[in-house]
Amino acid sequence: MNVSGLHEGKFDGIFNMPIYKLNENNDFINFYHELEQCDFIFMQHHAEKWGPFSTAALSQFFDITMLPTMESRISTPQLGYYKDKIPDFMVYVDYRMLHLYLTNVSVQNVVEAYHSVSFSNEKQTNMLKEDALKYRTLFQQGKLYFDYSEEYFRTLSANPDCYSTVSHPDNYNLSLLLQVIYHKSLGINESFDLQGNDLLKNYLAPKIGSGDNSYHMMRPTGLALAGKINYAFFDSQNRHVLKQALVNSSYYISLEDRYQNL
Repeated sequence: MNVSGLHEGKFDGIFNMPIYKLNENNDFINFYHELEQCDFIFMQHHAEKWGPFSTAALSQFFDITMLPTMESRISTPQLGYYKDKIPDFMVYVDYRMLHLYLTNVSVQNVVEAYHSVSFSNEKQTNMLKEDALKYRTLFQQGKLYFDYSEEYFRTLSANPDCYSTVSHPDNYNLSLLLQVIYHKSLGINESFDLQGNDLLKNYLAPKIGSGDNSYHMMRPTGLALAGKINYAFFDSQNRHVLKQALVNSSYYISLEDRYQNL
């Protein structure tokens, strides 16, 4: 996306491209052309599995300013990444549904059973502390441009739902990125107030235990249909791989002990 005349002429243009949307065969050369024209490149960490688009690969050729990934393991913890490819608009695996699937709960009973577990406050607090320490350590090692640890711990301690998914922070946390980008690019300090609806609130699962049956997978979906979509995907996967993914998930790790039955 190229935008002219942004911020009253302070920036000539912006190129914004999520790495996961790039295809190595089709987009590699055009992507490098775009980066070569940039005065500043800001990036969040992408692992080696992204090939020429990974942080390690790009850092060999371009001067990259690394920003924190802004991920929360305690916000809607049932929504998580999956190591293999999933359908585009699915985005996340629902690990609560995977738990039900692997314990042989039928898809017809997903709505009834979905809210019948709870999380350990102690485990989630420890996870939050661990992740805050991770951000601080990365900054101290020179791997991040700014120290996100204090704001991360403060905002999520006060409101775990300030992230709507593992990777979707609210407008306040997004504004911290904009503030840093503005400072790095122009050398000035400016705070941002991103008014209105949260920009990344486009994927929503109900808070477990709430009894809420709404679900939004980039569009209004509902809990029953979300169950059918997840179960159809699970049917296409190896059951052993699914089990390993579940027991390693933030959802399963943060459950109260009595619900960890695999």
